[in-house]
Amino acid sequence: MDKNQLSQLRHLKSEIKILQNQIADLDYTITTDSVKGSDSEFPYTERTFTITGIDYEEYNHRVRRLQRKLNKRVEELLDLVEEMNEYIENIDDSLVRQIITLRYINGLTWNQVALSIGGDNTADSVRMIHDRFLNNN
Repeated sequence: MDKNQLSQLRHLKSEIKILQNQIADLDYTITTDSVKGSDSEFPYTERTFTITGIDYEEYNHRVRRLQRKLNKRVEELLDLVEEMNEYIENIDDSLVRQIITLRYINGLTWNQVALSIGGDNTADSVRMIHDRFLNNN
């Protein structure tokens, strides 16, 4: 895993949310048609009624196909996020694991990472610990 891959983690999560919202917001086709009928009471005059509803053939065909594609993409992205999270969880060094978690999962700046970790850590020191770890692995 390298810095470029890890930096994509927050973007992947954002993309997953966008795709999930698209799936939830999929529109269906409203169809309007007219039919002939008669009044329910005497003199049973014939008249035209307008009916409105969902075009299920169109909806089922197009929307279901799009839902499948979007769901497949969400699953692929979730797999990538899971793989990255497992990589981070399996880092033996607690300090390095904290630095990478704060930087890539929480999206903090190097200054914020240093402040969160505390001690005598500076933005440069946590960045260098991070860089050394990624260069060695």
